[in-house]
This record gives sequence, structure tokens and C-alpha cells, in this order.
Amino acid sequence: MVRLFPRDRNFLREHRIPCVPPLPRISHLVPFRPLHLFESWSPVVSGYAQRSRALIQAQLAHGGFEPRALVTSRQFTYGAASVEPLEGLGERLRLCRPSPWERWWRGLRPFTLDTRALERHLEQALDDWGADLVHVHWSSGIGQAAARVAQRRGLPLVAEVRFDLASAATSQWLGTSWPRLEALLRRRFESHLGNAVAIIAAGPALTRFLQETFPSLRERIWTVSNGVEGVRPMCVARDEAWRHAHGLAGGVVVGSTSNMLHYEGLDTLVRSLAQARTELPALQGLLVGGGPEEERLRRLANEWKVPVVFTGRVPHGEIPGLLAQIDLFVIPRRDLPITRYAGPLKLVEALAAGRAIIATGLGDIPDLMADGAGVLLPGDSVDDLAKALVRWGRDTEGRARLGDRARARLPNLPTWTLAAQQHAEIYRQALTR
Repeated sequence: MVRLFPRDRNFLREHRIPCVPPLPRISHLVPFRPLHLFESWSPVVSGYAQRSRALIQAQLAHGGFEPRALVTSRQFTYGAASVEPLEGLGERLRLCRPSPWERWWRGLRPFTLDTRALERHLEQALDDWGADLVHVHWSSGIGQAAARVAQRRGLPLVAEVRFDLASAATSQWLGTSWPRLEALLRRRFESHLGNAVAIIAAGPALTRFLQETFPSLRERIWTVSNGVEGVRPMCVARDEAWRHAHGLAGGVVVGSTSNMLHYEGLDTLVRSLAQARTELPALQGLLVGGGPEEERLRRLANEWKVPVVFTGRVPHGEIPGLLAQIDLFVIPRRDLPITRYAGPLKLVEALAAGRAIIATGLGDIPDLMADGAGVLLPGDSVDDLAKALVRWGRDTEGRARLGDRARARLPNLPTWTLAAQQHAEIYRQALTR
């Protein structure tokens, strides 16, 4: 039987999420046998891939699940030609190979997806492994393919929404928000939700957004937030030798761990660093991650003569060590629909690592940073961020106090154990409808 940590009860109480008791082993078809469909998986480095892996690890640790996982051929678009094994999952983890149609089109459009080929992969996985339900973790063509296969097989569909894909697309393509276009895209991208017996939102703000956008589906929507591992904070010491080797010794390191996309606002961080360094030259940058904006950010740092270390994509296991090298952790997200309804996993990790955090107050960020566990900025202004960098860059003791308050938030953060507990109740209801 699974224990619900006190922090989980606190989180559920804060966000008015029903606290479900541990399920007895005799409940329905326990162990549950969900077939998960993921867009990508480690070694791809992203919050999406990390959440996917953590959710499966939690289900395996729970003992009431026998999960199966299928990863789409988008994995190859992200530069990974394999999936990282997970102990306990074994042969029930499979990567879809690109179809000839996908291989041809991806030379022009890297994110092209052959939904017919994906449906064949899903059908084969169900034939080989069997499953009680289909749990899809992406929208658009992936969600629609899962919905069609689940309907043909007479299986319940559980659909997870992790962010507003329509807003993410317009932000990356157009560099801004275009509400009318987003509304049209959202109707298409999320059309599979009507087929789902349960809809999972990856945070309270996203739950509210989905309830407002799809009022007829509000009774099916659950909140399963990002969690932290175990019950202890990340305790990794600062590595002075590493800082010296990368030219960061003696400075105040300002940084972030991020998928480098337009809406993350990392160009604002680079410009703010340049401005702040006119008053406090000791400020230096460390950006961990990669993505479409990386080359532009490198050029910007060079143009503004800002000393920034770019690590590129790194395995997630290296993140705690790199977080320990950052004195001021910054989340400079732009104010767009995608950021208004999201709770970044990197923030949960920075809180657990006890970092001094500066972030724009969007989405779930204010709730996660309650009780003074960081500095909230009203918007993504270069001037406001530059002033905050100078203020806290000069105050070593103040940064330590912020870090202590961040760690103090840990008992109020949800765990992945809670996520598995919620999955058990969601699946039970889906299978007994």
C-alpha cells in the first residue's frame, strides 16, 4: 500500500484537489495495465521527457500498475535514435521507427507525423502486450491517433494535457500571441479530448484554463501536478573546480535550465545581464539546455559581450550538479497564454535545490513560490529583471535566505508518489464507468 506524504496532503488542500485514499489490491483490475503514448522520452532532455519518465517510475514503485510505454518517432526529430531503458519496464518500452513518408517529409518539416503509421504501432503494441486503457500524453495528431485506436479497441482513453500547444505553436512560429488563430488551432489540436473518459491537466492553472475553454468537459478534468523525488531536497555542493574550468570562478552566476524556446524569454535574460553588468560586472551567465533559440542566444550574448556559458543539452542526471553552480536561478518567461497556464518543472527542481529564484509571476509560479520562496516580477521587462539581478547579485546573505525559503517550500510541494496515487483513482473510475 502506498503512503501519501504530508506534503501531498498539504498540496491537495491548497488546490482543493480531492485526497484519495490508497487503493486496496483487490480493486478492479489492479494491477492496472495502461498503454502510455509519449511524444518523446529520455535521453531527450526536456521537462516533457523528464515528467514522462518520472510518472512511469512512480507507477512502477506504486506496485499497483504494469505500465506499457510507446514513444513516437518524434524522438528522432530531437536527435535521439533510441529510448533510455527504465528498470522494471523492460521490453514494455518501445520506440516507433519513422515511416518512409516521415523520413521524406522531415527534411522539409521536422515535426511531421504519420498518424496512420502511429496507429499501426499502437495496434501492434496492444496485440503484443494487451492493455486495460490508453493514456496519451500529447495533443494534435498523436492524441487523435490514440483516440481512434482506443475507440476501435473499445478501450477507455485517458488524455493528458501538459501545456497549451496552440499558444506554444504561435509563439514559436510568429513570436507573439494571435488569439483567433490559437482558438482555431486549439479546437483542432484538442479535438481528441471529447473521446476521453478522463482528462489530466499538468497543474492547477492549466486545469482552470481547460475548464474555461471546454466547459462541457469540466467534470472529466483532473489535476496531476509535477512532483519532486522522495522527501529530501537536492543536496549537491557547489563545485569550485567546475566553475573555475568554465570561467565562472569568483563571479555571481545567473542562470537557468531550460528548453530554449521563444516563450521562455531567455533573450530577456541575456539583455538584462548586459544591462546589470554595467553596475555589477561580477554577474555571469550559465544556460543549461538546448533548442531552436540556442544559436540566436549565443549570437546575442556575443553581440552584447555578456559572458555566458552554454552547456547545450545534458542528461537529466547532471541537472542537480549544474543547479548547484547557479547563484541566481531565473525564469524570465514571456506573458503568453502558454506561460499563463503552466507550472514549469524546472521551478520545482530549483526549489528543491534551494536556489535563490527570480521569476515572472505567471501560471502556477506564484503558488509554487509562496511564502517568500523567491522574487516575483510583474512582467518580462529587461529593466525590472536587470534591477533585480543587481539587487540580489550584491546581497550574498539575502540570496542564502531566499534559498532557505525555497527549501522550506519542499514539504508543500507534491511528489511523484501522489501522481501515481491519483492515476490509480483516475484509472479505477475510467474502468468502472
